[in-house]
Amino acid sequence: MKSFKSWGAIVIIASLIASGLWWTITEMKDRRDPLNQADAFVYTDNGMLYWFELTSRKGKVEGNLHQEKLMDGYGDSPYIEEKTFPLTGESTDKGYEFNVNVDGKTISYTAFFSGPHLSVQNQQETESHLYNPVSDEELVEYVDALLNYHAEEKENDRIKRFFTDLRQVYGYLHTSEDGTYQLFIKIDEALLEGELTGSLLMVNDTGNENHPYEEEIAVINGITDGTMVVVYTTVDEKKAKLTGRFYEGANRFELSSWKTDDKLKFYAVTEEEFKKSHDEFKKKVLNR
Repeated sequence: MKSFKSWGAIVIIASLIASGLWWTITEMKDRRDPLNQADAFVYTDNGMLYWFELTSRKGKVEGNLHQEKLMDGYGDSPYIEEKTFPLTGESTDKGYEFNVNVDGKTISYTAFFSGPHLSVQNQQETESHLYNPVSDEELVEYVDALLNYHAEEKENDRIKRFFTDLRQVYGYLHTSEDGTYQLFIKIDEALLEGELTGSLLMVNDTGNENHPYEEEIAVINGITDGTMVVVYTTVDEKKAKLTGRFYEGANRFELSSWKTDDKLKFYAVTEEEFKKSHDEFKKKVLNR
């Protein structure tokens, strides 16, 4: 009887040891599973952010699929719309299978590790996508990058619209307050990279009865981003740098003067408007 009890105790102890070893091995295996090595797996695409939040235990996978999309808010303030979909899955010989519940509809994915990246394929699609393993801190950086992407995209759109409008403007006219001179800037070429080339027409009422009207043309080069503008030219054999900025898109801008501290205001004009103003100025001076 004593022997039977001893054997029973040995069996119980052996079972406990085996269970402990099995638990330890399983725990170590779960810890080594790459799914448990990162806080999230992230993929970005054209202003969209996707990430899997996954936990693998004993061959079973649980977690969520997150989707963030940048939305245009009121005014200039965008906001991020986030959707979260629950996920279940399991380990397979080739990797993993996930089932995601999207508004009551189950979408299946297959996944496997390609180096440190998780390659994920929607079974309804032909292409797979690589998801980067990240920490929680790195995930925040991805969200910030999504906002920066929107800002950069919006700025690029603004610049494209500006240069499209700029190329359609015939020229820009400035008339002095006292009516003694006119300046006309014509942009011949405007590159999206910001470079400008063109000409500056200067017409003056000299006040000299013998030569009352004076006209001169200078070549200009410059740069602009649709807001600031810098123009380089040569006037009276002296190099000049004129700085200023655009207002209301490509409709008007201001430039510094090479003679005074005044700001010169230029307004977009059509060819007909320019010719009319130029002819009237010249006629007034010569017929005085």
